[in-house]
Amino acid sequence: MIGNEQEVGRALATQNRILLAYVRRRLTTAVDAEDVAQEAILRVLARARDTLITDPLFYAMRAARNILVDRARRAANVQIDDLEAAEFSIHGGATPLEALDMSERSRLCQRALEAMPPLRREVFVRRRAGEESYEAIARDLKLSIEAVQKHYSRAAQTLRRTAEGRHVD
Repeated sequence: MIGNEQEVGRALATQNRILLAYVRRRLTTAVDAEDVAQEAILRVLARARDTLITDPLFYAMRAARNILVDRARRAANVQIDDLEAAEFSIHGGATPLEALDMSERSRLCQRALEAMPPLRREVFVRRRAGEESYEAIARDLKLSIEAVQKHYSRAAQTLRRTAEGRHVD
């Protein structure tokens, strides 16, 4: 169990990449994602001064989600009850039809990612979400750097084609 502010801070420092990946999946720019992740951490640390926090990462993800919803509400100046609706507002205030299209593309890409061979999916997720270097991934998976780059490239190509509405075998 994690209790005080210092322990929560240490726990979040070791799990910062996970939080950042979580936020980046919901925003278009890395700078915005870093700002939201940092703000979420600050909120958790402030809360840890007077509240026992047993799962700092979960708490930080929840804070980040709330920050994203708040930003979307301010930008759109309307009430948004659903995180997906907040994501669409953050991505430029899409019309309902555009939002539905983006939502469908997102679902298709998620399915395409899940259908990938496990090694390719792992390489893509570690490189994209975890921001790991090709070298580190190659070393961990006992592959050549070229093989890791090829897996990443093929995964990205599959997801790009899926997002564009082109079917990929």
